[in-house]
Amino acid sequence: MFIVWGKTIKRKKLGFVADYCAVCRDLRTFQVSRVGSASHVYYISFGQGDLVGYERTCGVCSTPVEADTTRYPDMSRTSRPATDLISETFPNYYSVYREVIERDRKLRDTPSLLTPQERQARMREPFMLIAPIAQQKLASTQWDWRVLVAIVSFIPLFSVLAAIAGLFTADDQEPNETYIFVGIALWVAYMIYEVVMSSRRYLLKHAVPPLAASLLPLKPSVAEVSAIVDECKRAKLKLGKLRAQDLLDRMEQLRTAV
Repeated sequence: MFIVWGKTIKRKKLGFVADYCAVCRDLRTFQVSRVGSASHVYYISFGQGDLVGYERTCGVCSTPVEADTTRYPDMSRTSRPATDLISETFPNYYSVYREVIERDRKLRDTPSLLTPQERQARMREPFMLIAPIAQQKLASTQWDWRVLVAIVSFIPLFSVLAAIAGLFTADDQEPNETYIFVGIALWVAYMIYEVVMSSRRYLLKHAVPPLAASLLPLKPSVAEVSAIVDECKRAKLKLGKLRAQDLLDRMEQLRTAV
């Protein structure tokens, strides 16, 4: 008898805190979760599992990062604006992040005063934070609705092609199977295409918005964005599947929305 068992990651929500988001470059509300590694049998796990660590997920850009829960004297049971949570959950926020806040103020107010090295470092920061998340998520196929549609389309497609094969066949002959074989080949090609493109769709939905928002104050040129995307390609990162124009188009949308 074959038994499916192993380890699975389980997350338990602990509460909400105010903290700094390096992608948004600002104070944000975070949801803090306990991360555990639990045993499972046939993908059914019991308990919270052994403690792996804690993570906090930004309520704006949805980027998860490792959390140091010792810095929070308390956590809120409900999500509230970060400015309301700060005195309760992270009262020494401004002293802890004093230098970071000043650096971000310089980036927003006077980006032209950044040195070339500072500018390059600031542009790389969000990519470095989001890249490992994209790597983990895209390690397996993203079963979005378009992939599922491609899979279930086999049944109606097969039925239509079988009917077409019958229309072009005399009553006293066997149906021409060529139509069916061609249809199956087209279906397989369509399904492979949607599976391959699912990674790009994930990046456009989950990676491009926070990256564009983080890059926006720097007003990067096409060449600068292209250089970073090319670096991701050379490093064989999933973010390398993006095009520079994807980020530039999103930044333009953000500018016009203001």
